[in-house]
Amino acid sequence: MEKEPNSLLQQLSRLLVPKVPQQSGGAANVVTNERILGELADCFKTSLLAESVGHSLLFNTSYFVILHPKTYEERLPALPVIVDEAVRRFYELLRKRKGPEDKIMPVASHWYFKFGPGTEFNGRLIGREDIEVVGSLAGVSLAEPAQPEAFSAASVKATVRVKNTNMFDKLDINQLAFQHIDFREAGTFAIKFNPELAGEDKPLILPSAPPVAAPKPVHPSALARIDCYMADTNTEKTYWVEEREMVVARKDPDNETFPNYLRLDSPYVSNPHARIRYNEDDGRFQMVSYSRNETRVNEQVIERSEPASPQWVDLPDRAQILLNGVVTLTIHYNPKG
Repeated sequence: MEKEPNSLLQQLSRLLVPKVPQQSGGAANVVTNERILGELADCFKTSLLAESVGHSLLFNTSYFVILHPKTYEERLPALPVIVDEAVRRFYELLRKRKGPEDKIMPVASHWYFKFGPGTEFNGRLIGREDIEVVGSLAGVSLAEPAQPEAFSAASVKATVRVKNTNMFDKLDINQLAFQHIDFREAGTFAIKFNPELAGEDKPLILPSAPPVAAPKPVHPSALARIDCYMADTNTEKTYWVEEREMVVARKDPDNETFPNYLRLDSPYVSNPHARIRYNEDDGRFQMVSYSRNETRVNEQVIERSEPASPQWVDLPDRAQILLNGVVTLTIHYNPKG
């Protein structure tokens, strides 16, 4: 009988303050920028432990992150910052791990990140609270996921977090598992690997880095030279600017006959993506972006313009233009132009 008052109080409490039912997931499972960063860091640490051998430090340099479509849309504006913080974290972990005799041995010359929306991956459903991180030593091209035949029977050696655990498994994932994930447009980033930030004080030859090229020749009639680097295919090409105005676009049969087009063979370039013009008054170049994908000039995002009202941005000598986080154009003024 002594417990009756407490029991009565508990009943009254339940009537006055109804108990909120527990929902699956909860705030702890909401996909935040910090959670994505943590998943990337965990995948990196796991690969550093699993791949390193002797005094050679090996680790994942490519990361594929799959989010529920609604989560992906919410997180999309923050992805560049997440990637920047992730690379900082990777370098920090490398510096802590590296001993006096250890050597940094990346398999690729760039950190490579691809984020994409999906509701299923590798036979598993992806909910609003899920983050699927797939890490690999080197990148694998997923530029055209809508064409499964392009993958043939190839597979990617990957580090994947086991569902509902804190453990990672090393397994071969057939690239067909990625075919429903849209990696083709926004959400792709490439950052050149910097050995010094990893604590490497000795010269380091990156296995996949392009060879050091000889000085570019001078083209007497050109106004400028544009050096193009495509991170998705690790290729370089040089273009000479002889027209007062040119359009930057994806290579396509529809624009092959246009003489003033800079046609780039990459699915990450829009058609058209931007316009570059030479300003006769001050002898400088300007640029306007028409793409819905991100365009940067010297790390500054430039706003998308409508064709009828272009917003021109100045391009100083040696300006770096980043298209959709993948294709880098560097413009070099020609003093003889």
